[in-house]
Amino acid sequence: MAGTGPEDLQALASEFLDACVEALDTIPTFSPGLGGAPERSFISPGQSADDCCPQLTVWAQAVSESPTSPGSFSGRSATTSRINVVTLVARIIRCVDTGTDGSPPDPVDLDASADQINADGWALWNHLFNMVRADLLFTLCGEVFWDGLRSITPSGGCGGYVLQLRVELDGYEESL
Repeated sequence: MAGTGPEDLQALASEFLDACVEALDTIPTFSPGLGGAPERSFISPGQSADDCCPQLTVWAQAVSESPTSPGSFSGRSATTSRINVVTLVARIIRCVDTGTDGSPPDPVDLDASADQINADGWALWNHLFNMVRADLLFTLCGEVFWDGLRSITPSGGCGGYVLQLRVELDGYEESL
């Protein structure tokens, strides 16, 4: 995504959110008994609170300069150019049975939660990769680095996955 101004991170997060919703919405196609993207899907100003499930949130976690080796700028100075790398995070949470009246959750219910949650993670991991590979996601960005998909330790009735990736994004210029 070519840099155009201060709204670039929000535009990038919006593109990422739309792709994550699309990825989750493929689940019922493959497994009709499972759900797609939750209605509560939004860009968060940081890691979202687990105050409602199900929910899908995305955010730009960090912006950093790509490490470079001497000579990698082909003679350009680091004061005149740099490579921006934006860390994007997607977090999908679903409700997990916690049991009732002090009794542990039913293993059948936990298995059903795991079925949905694992489908969520796998759909995000594969569908987003397929979109990048087909040049349908982050088309104006440089490199895309996949940092991993990690399960969230179920707590407070929520479980799910966190997907983290990094994309190269041009900055914007100003006439100073």
